[in-house]
Amino acid sequence: MTDDDTTTLEAEPPTADEAPAPPALGAGPDPIREARWTRLILPLALPLGAAVLIAVFVLNVSRVLLAAGSNGAVVMGIALIVVILGGAAAISAAPRLRTSSLVMLVSAGFIVIISAGLVAAPASVEKVATTASNGNVNPAGPAKATLEVHALPILKFNATQFTVPAGIVNIHYISDGGSHTLAIDDPKYTSFLLQAPPAANGKVLLKPGTYTIYCTIPGHRAAGMQATIIAQ
Repeated sequence: MTDDDTTTLEAEPPTADEAPAPPALGAGPDPIREARWTRLILPLALPLGAAVLIAVFVLNVSRVLLAAGSNGAVVMGIALIVVILGGAAAISAAPRLRTSSLVMLVSAGFIVIISAGLVAAPASVEKVATTASNGNVNPAGPAKATLEVHALPILKFNATQFTVPAGIVNIHYISDGGSHTLAIDDPKYTSFLLQAPPAANGKVLLKPGTYTIYCTIPGHRAAGMQATIIAQ
């Protein structure tokens, strides 16, 4: 066969059956669902979530500051400001910090604050009770006697009647099981409140007379957690 006899074979175009199928198009986002998320859920969830986080932060920081006392509160407040400013500066200096890492750091900070608030809660209640002086609560001077009161697990005090000498009395409150408070049912002692556990102490000025103590936790007084103090 010579070169002149050589014929060029051209590829036949593919038939309709052999043509490749066009790529499948994925379903687009649901416009109704997207509108519900962006216009209804997010505008409500973001402010509510921020309010809850702020409330948790303020509550637990307040507990820690109350438990630390006047001098300790100043030191802890300064330390908290330094930590917040230092953290903000560190975050701003790392613009490539991933969102997931930032979320983990903030979450860890909140966990630490909440844990500290839970630990300081009993001490903060005791500080409020023993530092609010109105002439009868936390009076100046030594106590003439110490009254030890036990909170029993059966929602009773260890006695229904206590006798103390009139004057400044230190009440030492101990829980033998569960969480309990001790208050005096008298308008002059509204700022007096002890909480146990842990054991708590508070001084009161008891003039000659009869006083009723009780637990302020709902249901405890109704179950019989109250007693009488006779000052004479």
